Amino acid sequence: MAKRVCVPSLPFRRFFTYQEMAEFLKALAAARPRLCRLGSLGRSREGREVYLLTVTDFDSGAPEDRPAYLIHGNIHAGELASTHAALYTARRLLVDHPRSDLLKRVTFYIVPRLNPDGAEFVVTTSERVRSRTDRTELEPNTLYQEDVDGDGLILSMRQEHPDGPFVADPEDPRLLIRRRANSQGPFYRVLPEGRIHTWDGTDRIRSEGRNFDWNRNWSYDWRPEPEQPGAGDFPFSEVEMRYLAEFIYSHPNLFGALGYHTGAAAVLRPPSTGSVNDLDEADDRMMEDLARIGSKETGFPVIPVVKYHGVRNRDINLRGHFLNFGYHHLGLLVFELELGTIKDSAGISTSEQFAAQTEEEQEAQMRRLLKWWDHQKSRDPLFQPWRLFDHPQLGRVEIGGFLFRHLANPTPSDLLRISKGTYRFTLENARRHPRVVLEDVRVDAVGGSVYRVRVRVANRGEFPTHITNKGKSLRRLHTVRVEFYSAVGVGLLSAEGHVDLGHLPGVTGSQFLEWFVSAPEGNEDLCEIRVMGAAGGNVSRRVKKHEV
Repeated sequence: MAKRVCVPSLPFRRFFTYQEMAEFLKALAAARPRLCRLGSLGRSREGREVYLLTVTDFDSGAPEDRPAYLIHGNIHAGELASTHAALYTARRLLVDHPRSDLLKRVTFYIVPRLNPDGAEFVVTTSERVRSRTDRTELEPNTLYQEDVDGDGLILSMRQEHPDGPFVADPEDPRLLIRRRANSQGPFYRVLPEGRIHTWDGTDRIRSEGRNFDWNRNWSYDWRPEPEQPGAGDFPFSEVEMRYLAEFIYSHPNLFGALGYHTGAAAVLRPPSTGSVNDLDEADDRMMEDLARIGSKETGFPVIPVVKYHGVRNRDINLRGHFLNFGYHHLGLLVFELELGTIKDSAGISTSEQFAAQTEEEQEAQMRRLLKWWDHQKSRDPLFQPWRLFDHPQLGRVEIGGFLFRHLANPTPSDLLRISKGTYRFTLENARRHPRVVLEDVRVDAVGGSVYRVRVRVANRGEFPTHITNKGKSLRRLHTVRVEFYSAVGVGLLSAEGHVDLGHLPGVTGSQFLEWFVSAPEGNEDLCEIRVMGAAGGNVSRRVKKHEV
């Protein structure tokens, strides 16, 4: 008897490099090959695999015949915690399988790191990048991030300048705060660590080239730059995004989707433009109810994307955003989980972060953050002290400051607690899946060689097969189709065999069907009935003469 391989543990000590993530995924798939298979959506711009993990009980059916739930993370390069949260869910699904039949009913498609190139830059250097930057055409007087002092990190450079907008904080000299009329020098300008391409020696220095935000590259309500910063050239212009879009549209069994991010901790729900009044009222209520379950499990507040801002800001409109795409183009109940940042780990809540109305209040939060960090016994390298460096172009500068990869994420140790809550939220979403079944199969002998075949096609899952009311009008959410195939030698006497049932509501939605066939003596097989339930899954049944 083959020795059972243990599911690998997921360490929460540091964020994974690409290689570490790949090794963990391969170990998961090797440990439970009947529950977990590793594939790829394709290769990134720089040749890294965009890994796809399919988690389901392969012994009891094909993954595409089950309702499916999609999870993706790390669409933004610096949001490394989202990879860990996705991996935690994948691992727990495998570990919990003996005590649950969920993987016999649902397929999970998990893309833990949609942006492997950008994430690798951040995890190895702490470079600041949203999703990616374009350096194919370098622009003059533009600073491109680079490790100029050779310490393996890309930090910040501060340089004394008469018009510098920053000064050292009198209360904590590590911090730079906004210069005011009564501020005492020295005054600093601050730039990312790097070199300036064909610099003319003036103070007009731009930082980086064109910056892309892949969470503005989805198709719904996409707008070009500069109207929507980071949007890209056209919807799904980014190759990694195009892979995911093609995967989504080739999998009609998807009923839900969840994206992981890091920002002030929150359960985000649609809409990402306009207002909640733009949504179908019943859909709005359902999303709010589900989001509140997420809030209960994580402790995060529920916030529509348009309201995810400070108290002094107007409602935001994010064009080409995942949540609007997921609802308006896919018809699904979609969410994003903002897992928090280092501020959340330091005890500065989302409401506090958004309540800061002045620069002074924001600066006070950063002092509080550093004070908390100073008292941690085991702490991440959040801040590097400023140290002098002779820059080849700028001359005397100081390099140091915050490490972006830790500033933009909760601490790895805090992330373990957070991931447990997000996993429970995922289970609560997934268990509500639509579930198309065949019931009450019966064959009656009518007389002679004629038989009547009767079945009930039902949806016994909680969600309807159209998931949302919006989904009723979308081609992507296929209706329930029944296909009738006579056995060899059997004739169909009914007017039609194949039937389109439309959509079925949840729990009590069913339709009763019957066909008349003629079957010769000695022929036990009458037909095969296949139900293509799309988001509710596919089922089939061979029917014999003596079904009762």
